[in-house]
Amino acid sequence: MTASCGLCERDLEHGHLCPGDTLALAERLDRMPKLYSALAGFLSPAGRAATEFVSRSHVGASLPVDEAVLDLRYGGIALVLEGWRSDVQRVRGWGEPAITGDVEARVLRASRWLGMELSWIADSYPAAGDLAAEVRELEGAALSIVGASPDRGRRIGNCVAVDASGVVCGAVLRHHHGETRLVCPWCTCSYGSQDFLMLKTLQPEEAS
Repeated sequence: MTASCGLCERDLEHGHLCPGDTLALAERLDRMPKLYSALAGFLSPAGRAATEFVSRSHVGASLPVDEAVLDLRYGGIALVLEGWRSDVQRVRGWGEPAITGDVEARVLRASRWLGMELSWIADSYPAAGDLAAEVRELEGAALSIVGASPDRGRRIGNCVAVDASGVVCGAVLRHHHGETRLVCPWCTCSYGSQDFLMLKTLQPEEAS
């Protein structure tokens, strides 16, 4: 019996979240406290860039703070992350997590906790796909205000690793600045800088 990824629906041998989406979720959780801090500079509507790509109109005078930023800074991010942590602990048969400290500390604590539990979440948590989707949406809401996007890296090509049955992996490989090795997000095959030329020569004609 096979399983499927709860986010991208790719077939899996077991578990609830594919390696690629698990890695993406880990990166989003790592960025979440940084995004929370960055939002502080956008609390005032006057501080928003004139060229912002998400615009809203209000009837009447401008509010002294931006409602969308306020929602994310004082509730949205912390409540979403803490809600998922609480549910993971419930499924595992653990008690409710303690909610202490200011909102910034709560965001950091919940992000780190979920990040440390990602292996179990991907393998054993039935709602892993919903968790990944909501964190992705949360990041998107924050990025629409901050006006930044994560570095996806330069596409190198497709993974050419072959499994025991002779099937080529084919997952997209991306190189980020400063990296000396590439690790496939799907099969975890590792490539050193000396392998980059080999990767290029083995790419399908349509790959770029």
